[in-house]
Formats: sequence, structure tokens, C-alpha cells
Amino acid sequence: MNRSQRRQAAFKRTQRDRNAQVEPSAVLRPILLCRQFDAEEASILAVEARMAWHKLTTGDGTQDDFDLLANSSNVALIRAEKIDELAVEVVLRAQAAIVAMKERYQRVGRFGADAAALQDVPPMLDFYCDLLSFSSPQIMTDALLESINRMNLQRKSA
Repeated sequence: MNRSQRRQAAFKRTQRDRNAQVEPSAVLRPILLCRQFDAEEASILAVEARMAWHKLTTGDGTQDDFDLLANSSNVALIRAEKIDELAVEVVLRAQAAIVAMKERYQRVGRFGADAAALQDVPPMLDFYCDLLSFSSPQIMTDALLESINRMNLQRKSA
């Protein structure tokens, strides 16, 4: 590489750095993730989970509804482990009922809830809604990522 090529390469590097787009609100992103959910955001997420549960109990549920309910219970379990054993027990009972719903779907081809699910899932949804109202987006995202990591470890070990 001769002198003129080195100068051109250095000039292009400085131009690329100078022309880089900087988003002014990028500084605020970590702050927004660490703030508590406002009432509207929490209620939107809670209603989505409750509607998925409603659809699953009426037989109109889809795989997406099931996945939403399962992810909500996984996030609730991760958060419950840091709170109390009673909360963990509530979530584990709900997860057992959700797994039974999945097994029923695989047998019959349609989602539906049995008596255990009707008894155990609503308290977990109440707990999940309380978590949403007192948590930040960052905490809930971290819990979701932790649940994904645990599922991947289970898949690898199986």
C-alpha cells in the first residue's frame, strides 16, 4: 500500500466515523427500561395474558395463545423464586396445569382447561399482573431471557 492509498483509507475512516448517525434518545433507553411500568403498559400486558387464558379455556385458543400463557408463567416463576416459596408453589401448580393442557392438545387437537387448570391458573395470572404493576421492563425482560436460557439447558440435557 503506497502513501496515497494510506491517505485515502485514513480519510475514509474519518469520514465514516464523522457521518455515523447518533440517535439522541439512545441515552434515555436504559433509563426507560429501568423505570416502573406505567398503568397502561401493565394493563395491556395483563389483558393479553388474561385473553390468552380465556381463549384457551373456551377452546378457541391457538398455539400463540398457549405460548403467551406459558411465557407469562415462566416469567412469573423466575420472579417468584426471588420473592417467596408460596409464590413459587402457586406458579408451579399453574405450570403443571398448563403442561396438562398441552398434553390434552396433543391428544385431542384442541386446547381446553380441566378442573385443575381452572383452579390453579387464575391465581398465577393475578400474581403475574401484580408483578407487572410493580416491576420494570428491564426486570421482566431479564426474567424472560432467564427462562429462555433454562429451556435451552433442558433441551440440551434431554
